[in-house]
Amino acid sequence: MNNPNLDPLITDRTTQDVSTGTEKGVYNVSDIQRINSYIQYLSDVLGLNLTVTDVSLGQALTRIQMQSIIDNVNAIRAAWYVANDTPQTPIAVNWDYVKANNIEKILKVLDEFYQSVQIDKLYSGTFRAGHQIKFRGA
Repeated sequence: MNNPNLDPLITDRTTQDVSTGTEKGVYNVSDIQRINSYIQYLSDVLGLNLTVTDVSLGQALTRIQMQSIIDNVNAIRAAWYVANDTPQTPIAVNWDYVKANNIEKILKVLDEFYQSVQIDKLYSGTFRAGHQIKFRGA
């Protein structure tokens, strides 16, 4: 389940995507903007007050900007629940398609769990634990 208000995260880049230069295989401003959108969204809903670094077309992504993204992902991980099979947050050096996939997988897992909790609240909020329920006609 992807957040319907944000562009879908890309978690399935391959060596072939990179070698043939497909849209998924070339890291673009749109990739960073998509990641930053998820970081900002999760920061807002979790009350973390994180700051994302804007990038624009023609601007090279610096290691400091990449580190800011990684720091933000780590802050969200620390504040929310993460499944054991969620990839570790990568480091900012030697960036490749595997690290790009992992950053987006982490954000996807965090968002999916958040969305799941919101849906569960709708159902679990109907009755209170320990409350006696009387059904009519029974």
